[in-house]
Amino acid sequence: MFSIGVDIGGSHISSCAYSHENKTLCRETFSYKKINSQGSKEEILTGWVDALQATIKGLGKPISGIGVAMPGPFDYYNGISKITDVEKLQSLYDVNLRLELADRLKVQPSQIRFINDATAFSVAEALIGKASKYKKAIAITLGTGLGSSFLLNGKPIIKDKQVPEGGFLYNQYYQNVFADDLFSTRGIINAFEEETGKRLKNVKELCELAGVDANARKVFNDFGTRLADFINPYIEEFEAEVLVFGGNISKAFEFFGPALKEALSGVDEIYVSEFGEEAAIMGSALLLDEDYYAGIAETLKLM
Repeated sequence: MFSIGVDIGGSHISSCAYSHENKTLCRETFSYKKINSQGSKEEILTGWVDALQATIKGLGKPISGIGVAMPGPFDYYNGISKITDVEKLQSLYDVNLRLELADRLKVQPSQIRFINDATAFSVAEALIGKASKYKKAIAITLGTGLGSSFLLNGKPIIKDKQVPEGGFLYNQYYQNVFADDLFSTRGIINAFEEETGKRLKNVKELCELAGVDANARKVFNDFGTRLADFINPYIEEFEAEVLVFGGNISKAFEFFGPALKEALSGVDEIYVSEFGEEAAIMGSALLLDEDYYAGIAETLKLM
């Protein structure tokens, strides 16, 4: 069985076929297309469909359906965008993307399924990644913002007394500061500027400095220690066994990881996802496993 996994960002779409039998992506079908995030509904959907058709044509075999990883706010169960008041994809507000895509791609609406992008990453890790050998997992994405997902037996938990509402950590506070403002690209860049008075463009520049600059090393060390201190209560409450990191900042794990591991408690394993940017594509493709989808459908209604 093959399905198509899709990762949609504000300015791009990536899609690739996934083999459920082999648990691998068919990388020869990978398609990437830049999208004008402020374009019209028709412009955006045309770009998406072009990328999807390229993947479907590249596979050349029947597909069971299409799984789509989307940023929120979004009605994932019904496939309706609720993104507004931000400079991305606003023309899709209140559009039923399930019906729009089904019509353009000539597939049944029931064959198109949606999930939060950070959750899709966690699903891939919990079902086919190293976290699959554990019952309780927490997945953290570190990038433009702070993403999180709590999983029990591979299924996201978003409404439970042991997890924060929605499974979200970005809107929690650490030392009276919004977590998203600390544990994100802007957070770590701001920390370096506060330490040195110098403004860097991105985390990659900070990584390049870390080998020769004590201030850069201190910023990474503090980032790891504070992140561990922030996460520890959630690990304890959920009784998590494994913690997995993804997102662009996780590429700098060699710099902040040692301090984080030293300050963390309670988990059996801590690691950075090997799937990288493919994780969301894999996680969304897994939505076409009927048994799995039936088990998370009610959760999608709450996302």
